[in-house]
Amino acid sequence: MLNKIFNPENGFWKLLGILADVLAFSVLWLLCAVTLVGLGPGTTALYDAMAHCLRKGKPGGYLRFWTSLKDNFKVALPAGLVVLAAGWGMGKLHGALYAGALTGDQTLFLCYAAYWVFFVVVCGIAAYIFPVLSRFTFGVGGLLATSVKLALAHPLTTLLLGLLTGGCILLCVEFWMWMVWLVLPYVWAWLASLLLERVFKPYMEGKI
Repeated sequence: MLNKIFNPENGFWKLLGILADVLAFSVLWLLCAVTLVGLGPGTTALYDAMAHCLRKGKPGGYLRFWTSLKDNFKVALPAGLVVLAAGWGMGKLHGALYAGALTGDQTLFLCYAAYWVFFVVVCGIAAYIFPVLSRFTFGVGGLLATSVKLALAHPLTTLLLGLLTGGCILLCVEFWMWMVWLVLPYVWAWLASLLLERVFKPYMEGKI
């Protein structure tokens, strides 16, 4: 009886291990992202660890995180700053359009509604950037161009990624709860990998 309870293959311990990974990797990402400049490298490392080790059950997830963080830092940092700049611009645009929509002007209200479509598209394109870097070697320009090309070539995946990423952003903005921040980074990486690994597969021959 005790052997079954304390067996590491027991479903309870497996679930406990998954929950520990959820918290640990989310905290690692938060420690990177809270500095802002670490947003890109942290997201790249989180996705890399998720796709290679956590999703496929390979060992060494934490080592993979730090290795990816170090190896991709030079490209991921400026790419992350581009994403942050785009996010800042989207925030400013939202404020202006929201204020206009409150006036009751129908044209401004339609512009505000169109903003949310644009927001989802931008989030969808941005969601490719760091996973692409975790898989392939690019400079900053090549990384951004390739991410846009993949996003345009897979519109349904891009739409789903946009809804996923945009939804996570809105949840983090609206609910400053520790539980949200300790779960969403991991959940985003896992769900994004379900969509993106199918896109990457044709280009991954010979890669680990």
